[in-house]
Amino acid sequence: MGFFSNLLNQSQATACVLPETHAVIRQMVSVLGFDVVSSADYESRVVPVINAAVEYFDQQIAAIPGPLDISAAHYMHHPLVHALFPARQEIAHGIGRSMDVKQSLAFLSGADQHEAFGLLGVRRQKDSPQGFCEHTLRTLAATESGARQGLRTAALLHVVTAFGEHVDKLRHRVQLPRAEWNIENRPDPAPAGADKGDLVLASEELRPGNLLHGLLAWLQRPAEHLRVEGGSRPGTSQADPAQIETLPGLRTRDRRRWLVCLVRFPTAEGVAAIHNEERQYRYIRI
Repeated sequence: MGFFSNLLNQSQATACVLPETHAVIRQMVSVLGFDVVSSADYESRVVPVINAAVEYFDQQIAAIPGPLDISAAHYMHHPLVHALFPARQEIAHGIGRSMDVKQSLAFLSGADQHEAFGLLGVRRQKDSPQGFCEHTLRTLAATESGARQGLRTAALLHVVTAFGEHVDKLRHRVQLPRAEWNIENRPDPAPAGADKGDLVLASEELRPGNLLHGLLAWLQRPAEHLRVEGGSRPGTSQADPAQIETLPGLRTRDRRRWLVCLVRFPTAEGVAAIHNEERQYRYIRI
């Protein structure tokens, strides 16, 4: 943390540095190299953009309802959870078959955290619109706020990773006509008045300053990476199964249609669920 804190202290702070900022800077260095954060003014350019993206993700993630108690012991007493899971064992299957939860559950159990919070995603069954399948969990934490912050961080890091993949594709092309060069990934890449016959050499164009400029353009369009659509935040009561119709949809790089809510369950149940499954293969891409 000290190394990246020093990076953020190289110039006078112009905005509040959020906890996610350090994670984003580490990801930037890992994906794009140290030179991208070596300019004297990079902090004054990066921090406000990250803060704005965090504010957007916060607003979206706050619209995810929950947490719902999905403890197997209370399954029959919670009609809303009963409507969400077709059978009691599906709770354990959903936890135990999710790729993202094994390490988190081990950490929470080792830290004597008796309850886990996380995102639950479900998909409607094609042959039964009222039924749900592929119950999948991710981004577990010891508190509701921790789970929401984990989603926020995952979304931010994905933007940096996706930008790095985009840069690799441009670098692999070696050279492109100006009209096709689009480091910012905008729908109208060619600048007005540009000579569309000009060739752009990736080796010359992918300089640290241009990489930082391109990444900031991606971070300034967070809605392209995560959106929570429809639904409404239900009340705290789990007595009304009709509330399941309020679940919103999560739009990310994952092309599958997920309905989502936050859930809570005993850590011990989660650990047992992992031990009872041979492998973890369900996932939600953020």
